[in-house]
Amino acid sequence: MILHIIPDEKFTDMAFYTFEKAAPNNNEFIVVTAVEKFQYIKTTPARKIGWMEFLSKKFAKKLLEYEFVVLHWMDSFKMQLVMNASECVKFVWIGWGGDYYDLINKPLFLPKTKELKSLLFNQRAKISIKQKIKGFIKKKIYMPDISNVEKVINRIDYFSPVLEEDYDLLKSSLKNFKPKFLDWNYGTLEDDLIRDFNSKITERNILIGNSATYENNHLEAFEMVAHLNLEDSKIICPLSYGEGTQYTEKIIQKGHELFGTRFHPLTEFIPIDDYRKIIGSCSIVIMNHLRQQAVGNIIMMMYLGAKIFLNTENPVYHFFKKRGAVIFSTNELTSQVISLPLTDGDTAVNRNILKNYWSRQVILEKTRKLIQTVGGGEDA
Repeated sequence: MILHIIPDEKFTDMAFYTFEKAAPNNNEFIVVTAVEKFQYIKTTPARKIGWMEFLSKKFAKKLLEYEFVVLHWMDSFKMQLVMNASECVKFVWIGWGGDYYDLINKPLFLPKTKELKSLLFNQRAKISIKQKIKGFIKKKIYMPDISNVEKVINRIDYFSPVLEEDYDLLKSSLKNFKPKFLDWNYGTLEDDLIRDFNSKITERNILIGNSATYENNHLEAFEMVAHLNLEDSKIICPLSYGEGTQYTEKIIQKGHELFGTRFHPLTEFIPIDDYRKIIGSCSIVIMNHLRQQAVGNIIMMMYLGAKIFLNTENPVYHFFKKRGAVIFSTNELTSQVISLPLTDGDTAVNRNILKNYWSRQVILEKTRKLIQTVGGGEDA
């Protein structure tokens, strides 16, 4: 039996479907939570567990009963579990980006975004002082072994980031990095990302960013777009999750200031099919992240034939460029470039690349290889 320790997030059902397809009735899913009802998990038969039980010696000992343990998204609870467990327990860490990018020696914020982050952080510091004290006490008492992050990470056997480029970045940032690389991803084109392969771009709108997080570098992205000839294009800006109200309000304020009624922030969580329809109206996609992020959005829009503009510091840009994809850098954003749609040939090239990495069969084979590699102790 494989144990999966998962968060209540939209990716969890994708993992359940794929692992069950590869190893039927051989997966157990646990969520560390105190809530009565899951917000995002819909189909995964996950068992809830409190954090005190999760960090107990009894639970750590129970891990020996499993073939291996998959940690979906690393947090402080899971880090302490790794340190509590026997060295005989095999751990696989499936990273999402936000759980490892602070370990990579790489800037994440452009100047104006960095300035805004500092401003909002200082405003919030007084409000959260009690929460910080509580968090410090909890870590001191219940999670004493995670101050040395590198030591924790080196107790993990395998690491699967979103892209192999992220693995190389983390390995170069940490001394004696021991986890072996595994190639695995959430979601498939057929089941999660596209579904309707006859879908097409319906309008000439512009998608900027994927969430209300500083890593989007919204302020700089807005300025890049503000001087372009947009005609009647709407600016679609997803802000339904992320840093919270203060950041969201600042971005909405700036968006309306620059684009007026053409600026359309998405502040409420909506079903995935409705979300696809909205962003499917965008022929231009601008993701100004310096780190890997928004890969699902990029895949969906690339398959539909949108022009994708990424910051050249972003590993996703280099991932697709190396594989021959027709994508663009944010340095190429001009009125002339955005006015010309991709050719059918360009879209076909991009679709073939995406199928080679995210088709249902490819992801299923990756999952089977992961199980075989970790369960059999083979080299990745």
